[in-house]
Amino acid sequence: MPAGRPPEVDSNGKAIEKCLVNATIPTKLRDFLRQHNINRSELFRTAALKLKNLEICPHCYSHDILAPPHNLKGHSCNDCGKWLKFKRCDLCEALHTPTSKAAPVNGKVGCDLCPEYLAQVEENKKINVVFGDVQR
Repeated sequence: MPAGRPPEVDSNGKAIEKCLVNATIPTKLRDFLRQHNINRSELFRTAALKLKNLEICPHCYSHDILAPPHNLKGHSCNDCGKWLKFKRCDLCEALHTPTSKAAPVNGKVGCDLCPEYLAQVEENKKINVVFGDVQR
């Protein structure tokens, strides 16, 4: 019978294969992890999943991420201001960019290059005609 802990298993009951990954960290961080009884393997797995799921900024490690629906163009870090991932325009499927403008069009989030958005802008110009002074 093998010694040690029983292996972790997946949802099908099959043992999860593992490999050793070495990481160089500051000794103060190592001491902090020991003092607070933080499992380094669990910490690494959790941090990797949060980075993958855009819950942590890979630039400044902040957890203050603005994501849709609070940010119409995609995911950005509220601390360092860097963009993490852009979403696609709901109308024309173009990828938003740092300089593109997200614009609501018929209940969807369009971009400033969408034909639907440009048509709406032209229609608004027709509606917002400025009349001169009218004598009474």
